[in-house]
Amino acid sequence: MSKTIPTYIISLPEETKRRKAIAAHLKDRGFENFAFFDATDGRRMDVCAHPDYEAPRRRAAHGRDLKPGELGCLLSHRAFYRFMLEKNLDYALLLEDDARLHEDTLATLEALLNKNIDFDIVRLLGSPKVAKGKHRKITPLYKDFHLVRLRTSPGGAHATLISCQGAEKLVRATEKFAFPIDTVLGRGWETGITALSIQPGLAVQDLSFDSSIGEERHDKTATPKGLKFKITRLAFKITEALGKAWVYWSALASDLAIRKNFR
Repeated sequence: MSKTIPTYIISLPEETKRRKAIAAHLKDRGFENFAFFDATDGRRMDVCAHPDYEAPRRRAAHGRDLKPGELGCLLSHRAFYRFMLEKNLDYALLLEDDARLHEDTLATLEALLNKNIDFDIVRLLGSPKVAKGKHRKITPLYKDFHLVRLRTSPGGAHATLISCQGAEKLVRATEKFAFPIDTVLGRGWETGITALSIQPGLAVQDLSFDSSIGEERHDKTATPKGLKFKITRLAFKITEALGKAWVYWSALASDLAIRKNFR
């Protein structure tokens, strides 16, 4: 199975420097079967004019609309999910062009796929915050790497292994949208997507490149201060907390069954 994991990099066509950098990086990591998937440039798009954008829901949860870069990112990922189904891919590794992989990524993913474990998506997020967070080890993969279920749902869509059934669910989950794609990936209680992870994390982002989405998404200064938003925001946070807890604990039996199977 080595070197045959279909790997695609979402990247704007004009980002030649980024494309050259990640191509060299993937070759260094042993990946040969990779290709670029042209991203949608949302930076000049009118978010509120997009027919699939649920503005009221977004504003109730966050008090502000998606940024154009976030819209472009979501549309790029959605287009790839549809592409996966069109090409009838059993699975694929989807990377953003600033992703950087651990040297053991290929061997770890091969170990996962060789176990034939059913999954929708496996997130390769690597950060100290994720590593320190509560998670349940499901099965060892390669060296110290384990397949795990996170107790929370951190952001980040820069490196995701996606199955065909996962792509089908993601297409449905993004028909209408109110959140960035990395948030969608973690809302399993809403979408039915089973999101597992590998820890220690296998992928980080190269911060030497400017964000293609833009850092304005983290600007909290435009958040409304009124009572109505405080109520809708609180309702969103409570629902989110309950959803994360439900996903984690409802999967306990199935996770333990997998663990027992691979003892």
